[in-house]
Amino acid sequence: MLLVLADKRKSARMLMRKMLRFHSTAAIVSFLGFLLLSATPYVPAQSVPSAPSPGKQDPQLKVRPLPGSSDKKTPEGRMRLDVIVTDAAGNPLSGLSAQDFQLYDNGHPQSIVSFHAFEGTSGGPASLPSVLLVIDTVNSGLTDVSAMRDDAETYLRQNGGHLTHPVTVLLFTDAGFEVVGRPSFDGSSLAQAVHDIKPTVHTIHSAAGGEASVERFQLSGKALGAIVAHEVPIPGRKFMIWMGPGWPLLPQQEVTYNARSHALNYQAIAELTNQLRQARIVLCSAGGGSEFFVRDYLKPVKSESEANSDNLALQVLALHSGGRTLDAGNHSHSAELLNACMSEAGPYYALTFDPPHAEKAMEYHSLKVTVDKPALVVHTSAGYYADP
Repeated sequence: MLLVLADKRKSARMLMRKMLRFHSTAAIVSFLGFLLLSATPYVPAQSVPSAPSPGKQDPQLKVRPLPGSSDKKTPEGRMRLDVIVTDAAGNPLSGLSAQDFQLYDNGHPQSIVSFHAFEGTSGGPASLPSVLLVIDTVNSGLTDVSAMRDDAETYLRQNGGHLTHPVTVLLFTDAGFEVVGRPSFDGSSLAQAVHDIKPTVHTIHSAAGGEASVERFQLSGKALGAIVAHEVPIPGRKFMIWMGPGWPLLPQQEVTYNARSHALNYQAIAELTNQLRQARIVLCSAGGGSEFFVRDYLKPVKSESEANSDNLALQVLALHSGGRTLDAGNHSHSAELLNACMSEAGPYYALTFDPPHAEKAMEYHSLKVTVDKPALVVHTSAGYYADP
């Protein structure tokens, strides 16, 4: 039975690769948005299939109502922003009041309807963030995966294995996602679960060149979208720490975009951007490189014609969510990067406001929050996409 299933999976993958070779590059890119938006729902403790059936027809894409918040305490139509303020040394700052904040939507000042300050280190789901720790084997070599496992164990065993936030450990492979450690404060038991992870052989081979890059890009985006969509209705703030270099960028000289591919990428960008905020996820790329490497793709995407696959890079999504991207080079270890990502899990502030009316579907709105004090840095969502 297992051999039959393996043969079927191999045949399906071979058929998909033949399709990729047959279609033009523009057609390949036009499927990216579809794969992200139609991700199989993420179900804890089960794997997500790696790809849809090759014969599945592309359905009519629909974008859900996006401006609202998933927080049950936030009235419908009102938007909530989780805001971290750090000092010159990068330490989260507490003790600020509503009068210290100014909020701007597309450059226009907005009234802050409600304001709450949280310590972020104690209390229930409303104030204590949870952690989704992702070990990415799809976009990493076997040596790198082994190092990531070791560093994850080091991180989980620190402080005698007593975690300050509940952690869920997820393993991302060519077959999809698997929960290897359910939410727990017991770092020692989670570390043992990570230690017991068996090495897996890649079914997406880098020797396939551009085809493999597209396949890894699609699989990674689909998996991220599935987890984020699952987290939207779950209350509480979350830190998703993605261990690994992130999925490959598709070189512009090898990609030919048409109107449909731009439109699908734009919908994918809007969906992921808004769902990350709705799910209250701060995305951190631990090992994806510094902001310098994605500086050309950080400009907000305001129209379909501007929407390319590079705007869906893990590092770009992380920075736009209010998170960060960190370099694993210079002899740094992932355990140190994990602590750096979690350094902003402390004091934070929740602001709500009534977003202005949108004139068109999926209209981009930039967000900016400032604090009337010198040498302070504010971290929050960079923007959202609204419907009339």
